[in-house]
Amino acid sequence: MTFKSSSLLCIAFLLAFSSAVCGFDITKMLEKEPDLSSFNKYITEAKLADQINSRNTITVLAVNNDAISSIAGKSPEVIKAIISTHVILDYYDEKKLVEAQASTPQLTTLYQSSGNAVKEQGFVKVSLIGEGEIAFSSVGSSDYSELVKPIASEPYNISILQVTKPIIPPGIDSQTAQSPQQAKASPPTSSKSAKAPAPSKSANAPAPSKSAKSPSPANTSEAPAPSDTAAAPSPSETVAESPLDNADAPATAAEGPAAADDGDATSGSSSSSTVKMGLVAVMAFASLFVVS
Repeated sequence: MTFKSSSLLCIAFLLAFSSAVCGFDITKMLEKEPDLSSFNKYITEAKLADQINSRNTITVLAVNNDAISSIAGKSPEVIKAIISTHVILDYYDEKKLVEAQASTPQLTTLYQSSGNAVKEQGFVKVSLIGEGEIAFSSVGSSDYSELVKPIASEPYNISILQVTKPIIPPGIDSQTAQSPQQAKASPPTSSKSAKAPAPSKSANAPAPSKSAKSPSPANTSEAPAPSDTAAAPSPSETVAESPLDNADAPATAAEGPAAADDGDATSGSSSSSTVKMGLVAVMAFASLFVVS
């Protein structure tokens, strides 16, 4: 009996310890509310239940089936980001929310801690509107989701509060990556832009190719002015004719010296005649001198 009693005590202790370690089960807690079944389904499909259950303190802002249907057409990644924005990483009940809106109105969510949020996109702002109603909104958005009622509470571990409609961070559709199935079906934007880039258009009909078809240099090459001048260049004719003219000129110059030589010979002969006549005169004078 003693052994059996101790065994039963150990088993009871282990069960109590395991339940204490597990803390809470968000899926089972939401199953008690049929009007939150769609929200519970999104938590399961997005695999957020384990992340929620692993937290020591958590607040879940649940949305009923009618209101949550507004996100049904979005991709699984976008739905996961939106549901993660409804999970606040601390325990809040109505009293603590009233205190929070005055001191720390921005509450950190599971989406902000995931690292996928852009800047403060994953923060939720709590404020009082109207006649003191508690409202939640994504930072940077003026669209409010009001508190309806508390659903369940285990102070200070988990609090489930119902709100009027989903809290959707601004730009969540464009900033959240597509699923692998959608990426295969539709190529990314960069590939679309690569199909018709501006450089490819200019490559199809570049301005240089047009000028190459009918360039002005080609026209000049068909009937170039230099070829015409080469056919009958006046300078070349002048050069060809000049040597001939110059050749004639040396001949004239050659004749000039010959004429000069003739002139010298003529003057020489006249001088000799004069000498002869002088001698004759001298001899005649001498003969006269001898006779007398």
